[in-house]
Amino acid sequence: MSRPLCRPVLAAAALSSLVLLSACSTRQVYDKHSGSTAQRLVTYSIHKLAKEMKDEDFEAMRGKKIHLNSHFVVQTQDLRYAHEYFEMEFRKRFGMQIVKEQDADYVFDLFFYSIGTDQDTYGLTVPLVNLSDTSQSISIDILAMDMYHGISEAKLFITDTHTQAIEERDRWLARVRTDKVSTPIFSFPVSSLED
Repeated sequence: MSRPLCRPVLAAAALSSLVLLSACSTRQVYDKHSGSTAQRLVTYSIHKLAKEMKDEDFEAMRGKKIHLNSHFVVQTQDLRYAHEYFEMEFRKRFGMQIVKEQDADYVFDLFFYSIGTDQDTYGLTVPLVNLSDTSQSISIDILAMDMYHGISEAKLFITDTHTQAIEERDRWLARVRTDKVSTPIFSFPVSSLED
């Protein structure tokens, strides 16, 4: 091999080695909840989000008539479930009566930023690429964390129907996780599903 050709070959080999042994991060968003784990991640995150409401923030409205509007960028079953759960939480924790908007003392507008699951992988992996069919490619974890999370995030606006004053509450965020730390020899789960 001639000397001028040797440098590009070495550079290509070094670059290939870096690509193969690089740390990677991927994110995939899941819209469907076909498995029990995905369903639990979403519902538990909604329940945890409702627990973020501080009792003292609603004491003045205890026993009042409210109307709840829930908003998200798309109308989904997740949004409907969250709406029903928050209505139940307002009734149970604060003794509020859920009524039609025209009969309410307060109108609650709950804006969701997120309701769903996502999956991340961080760490050091070695990809094994099947050049004839890249969809059949796999990767071997050297030290990686596979994260599967249920995330709910929302902000509440409260309108006093008598004065038309609007009060904005702090943003609430709830994350429920089921993670797995992996090496070539062993793996172990790190989950908050059972908490």
